[in-house]
Amino acid sequence: MQPKPAKDQNTYLHEMLESAKQAAGYVAGMSFEQFWDDQKTRDAVAMRLTVIGEAARHITSRTVAELPRVPFHHISGLRNRIVHDYGGVNFRVVWTVAQEELQPLIGELEQYALHQQKPMRQTQRALEEKRLTLKPMAPKPKLGPQVEL
Repeated sequence: MQPKPAKDQNTYLHEMLESAKQAAGYVAGMSFEQFWDDQKTRDAVAMRLTVIGEAARHITSRTVAELPRVPFHHISGLRNRIVHDYGGVNFRVVWTVAQEELQPLIGELEQYALHQQKPMRQTQRALEEKRLTLKPMAPKPKLGPQVEL
């Protein structure tokens, strides 16, 4: 069996961003009482926080240094608590994280993603400009069918 190829850092960050958006959306407009009474939403938010934490575990120290305001260690720690002690999870903490900490995380990850795309856009624009300045080659003359004599 072949080992799975490692994902790159941007893939892990994208997974974190998408899961954070989903979890924040699940609890948008809900009170804690509504959240507490809705087992599916509690489970869904806990799952999204687990995905965020799992991705955070794979972030390199270099990427951590580029995102100093993202508490990767705490994020993966919350994942560990949910995964290894689900029956003992304090859903008040899960609620607080979903209500207060996901939006700042989303903001940091979106800002980073925009910053990462800027060099790529500049490179793409330079390539497009280069293509525009190249003169097209004259078409090769078509030869008729080769006839052997």
